[in-house]
Amino acid sequence: MKEWRFIGFDDGFKDFKDLEAVLIGCVTAGTRVEGFLFSKITVDGTDVTSKICSMVLNSKFKEQLKCIFLSGITFAGFNTADIIKIFDETSIPAVVVMKKSPDIESIQNALKKLDNGERKIEVIRKAGPIYKILNFNVQIAGCSISNVETFIKSSTLRGPLPEPLRVAHLVASSLVYGESKKE
Repeated sequence: MKEWRFIGFDDGFKDFKDLEAVLIGCVTAGTRVEGFLFSKITVDGTDVTSKICSMVLNSKFKEQLKCIFLSGITFAGFNTADIIKIFDETSIPAVVVMKKSPDIESIQNALKKLDNGERKIEVIRKAGPIYKILNFNVQIAGCSISNVETFIKSSTLRGPLPEPLRVAHLVASSLVYGESKKE
């Protein structure tokens, strides 16, 4: 049986004084690492959606990907990913994976203090409801809950996360800190 390919995106940066963060995409075939994508995004910026779309669309892996996993809906502080747009532009389901349910009210209050905060709040709202699937809280664009459950099971080897997210986190933190940090 041919294994499905997945990509997981995570970021790495030290603090909010940084202007840029690294954005790592880890491609797996099932749970086996196949490759990486790399870019930089603006801390508290608005470019994570376009960077993810560009990275996926220009990747040699694009035609084989079954799902784009995101490690949360915000990257590099409050650089908010638009999963609807990611799905629309790539035609690949986008799934936000969170270990804990986010405190939406606190996030919205923090975003209201930013110049473009209302736009970012709308992106989070547009992502839709948060579902509890397996041990995760997820938001989904482009596929069903049962698809997401299958994607998570097919891509999880060890630890609490799908392998593409787990490895993307390890690589991103190693680029920022000189060694990988805890998952």
